[in-house]
Amino acid sequence: MKRSLVQAAAIAAVCLLPVAFATAQAEEPHTYRGTVYKVHLGGFDLLTGVGEALRVVYIRTPETTVVRGGGSRHGREIKAGDVIEADCRLTDAGLVAERIEQRETP
Repeated sequence: MKRSLVQAAAIAAVCLLPVAFATAQAEEPHTYRGTVYKVHLGGFDLLTGVGEALRVVYIRTPETTVVRGGGSRHGREIKAGDVIEADCRLTDAGLVAERIEQRETP
């Protein structure tokens, strides 16, 4: 009886491990660095380099997004051509920025 209970607990733990790993991985922030390509209401397109290719990524900016550097303090003050670094989380609706840091350009 005891042995079958231990085996059942071990099987349950092994089955739940991938779910726990996927949840933890989804909560990790994703950092994107690049140039703001186009600004939309509630977000912007970011032009970023991936290997030898360029990629445009849409990032949502809710009112809770923290913006630092470059004099801006709100996501709505970001404009095309700004060089930024954005810490985002992946949601069902896509990427959502939690923190944006504007970089000074020479």
